[in-house]
Amino acid sequence: MRAPNPVLRGWHPDPCVCKGPDGWYFLVVSTFQWMPAVSCYESRDLVHWTCRGGLLPSLDLSGIPDSAGIWAPDLTYADGKFWLVYTIARGIDGIFKDVENYLVTAPNIDGPWSEPLLLNVSGFDPGLFHEGGRHYVANPQWDPRPLPGHRRFNGIILQEFDENGLVGEAKRVLDNDDAVNGLREGPHILRREGYYYLACAEGGTGRRHRIRMARSECLWGPYEVCPEPLVCSWESDAHLRKAGHGNLFEGPDGSWYVCHLCSRYLPGTEQGMGENAVYTEGEAGCSPLGRETAIQRVVWQDGWPRLADGGIQPRDSYEVELPDRVVQGHLSPTDGQGTYVMDFSSKRDLWCDGWLAPRMMPSWMERSGDGLVLEGRGSLTSLFDQALLARRISSFSWEARTSLAAKPTHYNHMAGIACVYDTRAWLAAYVSFDERRARRVLHLMVNDEESFDMPLGEEGAIPVPDDASRIDLSVHMDEARVRFSYGFDGGALQPFALEGKPIDLDARLLSDEYQEGWAYTGAMVGIFCSDTFDRSFSASFSSFSYRDILEGVNQ
Repeated sequence: MRAPNPVLRGWHPDPCVCKGPDGWYFLVVSTFQWMPAVSCYESRDLVHWTCRGGLLPSLDLSGIPDSAGIWAPDLTYADGKFWLVYTIARGIDGIFKDVENYLVTAPNIDGPWSEPLLLNVSGFDPGLFHEGGRHYVANPQWDPRPLPGHRRFNGIILQEFDENGLVGEAKRVLDNDDAVNGLREGPHILRREGYYYLACAEGGTGRRHRIRMARSECLWGPYEVCPEPLVCSWESDAHLRKAGHGNLFEGPDGSWYVCHLCSRYLPGTEQGMGENAVYTEGEAGCSPLGRETAIQRVVWQDGWPRLADGGIQPRDSYEVELPDRVVQGHLSPTDGQGTYVMDFSSKRDLWCDGWLAPRMMPSWMERSGDGLVLEGRGSLTSLFDQALLARRISSFSWEARTSLAAKPTHYNHMAGIACVYDTRAWLAAYVSFDERRARRVLHLMVNDEESFDMPLGEEGAIPVPDDASRIDLSVHMDEARVRFSYGFDGGALQPFALEGKPIDLDARLLSDEYQEGWAYTGAMVGIFCSDTFDRSFSASFSSFSYRDILEGVNQ
């Protein structure tokens, strides 16, 4: 059968697939500043993936910069247990990278996970390899020295470790002399038919991204680099752009596959694509969906892995041949695809439903018979304590709705629905309080790279009827346009408007390409409650729904 790509829609970058026991496959991705950390999905057929929430819910990432936090987890299974290594990036600006690489293990994917063991701080995106009861970690070595002839990415280093930490000395097994842009990272090691294979991400995280293979008859090298990348979107007309960073694994039928990240551009922003295009670093295109996860089938030719469909261009689908014992479609569709409806009065696990919270697990929410109560916390610009629950968006056209009850008494009491990229970029519709009118009002606010705007102005704020018990808010994204609507007590919704004209906001500010500086995540939609006055304010959300409006292959 042919399965569609991306397999995980919405931002799911730096994927790693681990073949576990009993025919199960587990896929983990970076979560950056979002919790629970290390989103994990499971599958038996490599087609249907079910969200298991995050593997590391106990971390505290307070104060972590946007797009720092958890980078490129690597999950392996060896010696009867799971091994998970991950980076916590604490400082990513300037010439230094303040990163810490930790290891945890567990007897099964549900844990319990061991206490984190600090392996090293020499670089980021570590990968694990196990052989003969011995264990190794590989990662790019960082060189901050501002001296001639020195590169920040100073090659891939390998070192043995045990349950107490590192063993022996680190050795550089692969340099960056032939790497695109001098960038080689995200190493994954496997052994097959007498060779050790090293899969690395190259070219940075943008449009020249790719996976490049190297091989050696000895684990410690020297490694021969394959002249051609395994997968790359650069200089092609593929609609899966930025393809790179991933690992190879063996499927249930003995075939081989590679998972990799990719990105889809908003329709109309794909300039620079096609057979006769001129490719530059400034190639147009943006995607609020961020970097997603795709799978390609692989064949082995002359001792190298190659895409089964030929060439290096990622395809919109991949072939999967399933053994009889695997039942296709026995799992529910992947989180974030299709239709999602949540009655917050239910006891369903929010995290296994794909919800995320910024930087720490919530202490500010409580379930009640009426729904989910969020206690007011910091603003949507806070790097510390936000009362925000959000889900990844998964298409370029979608609609989300929520219903809440709230009685703000100050203009710094705010609760509603928001489209969020990070603390620097978000769009929000919310209920607050107008002290001049002494009543509740509805507002819009835009944070565009920390340039703020309230499109309704002060006089255009929409009064909430005194007898309204519930406020209904919705947001609809139609490619580059975002439009918020409102209603009361289940009545008809109407768009936020000025002089009778609906207010359309720009979805492009929710994309990696729009952001200044480090931008590695993607757009989300969710609910929030902010109180930057007296911490007395709360809001009760009774429901939330999300619906993809899928039209065409790029959706």
